[in-house]
Amino acid sequence: MRYEHSLDALNFFLADVRQGLGPYLAIYLLTERHWAQDQIGFVMTIATVCGLIVQTPAGALTDSSHAKRAIIVAAALVVTGASILLPFMSSFVLVAGSQAAADAAAAFFGPVIAAITLGLMGPRAFTRRIGRNESFNHAGNAAAAALAGVCAWKYGSTVVFYLIAAMALLSIVSVPDD
Repeated sequence: MRYEHSLDALNFFLADVRQGLGPYLAIYLLTERHWAQDQIGFVMTIATVCGLIVQTPAGALTDSSHAKRAIIVAAALVVTGASILLPFMSSFVLVAGSQAAADAAAAFFGPVIAAITLGLMGPRAFTRRIGRNESFNHAGNAAAAALAGVCAWKYGSTVVFYLIAAMALLSIVSVPDD
């Protein structure tokens, strides 16, 4: 039962971290940084392509590794760093690099969560548990969106970067142990 709750918390807190900044980044760069739309699209394309390129190696590394928890912690720390540093970056290269690193790191979350789930729950409970993982993932997305809206309204638009970092750190605390 302890594993169930840990997986619930991990999927809840990792929900927004897995998806990255996405549309919020575009809005932030357009309204706060006054970037041109083509620059914003190019940054988002670079990040997405990096995430796609890393998917297969991320799955292979996950399958061959005995340190799956360490992988998820490292990936969450990369996303945290990219999120916290983004408000202090203004150059195209730095912003694109931070988002490429974040999307590449996020490519590890899916395979690692599936592997941890399979290892903890076994093949018989895997399908049911994956469904529950996704339920908590969607609940986490909804909660993070609501919290981001309230916090951005109350404290300003850059708070969203810190919110994603906080969610990433909470996901690290939630990673189930053996």
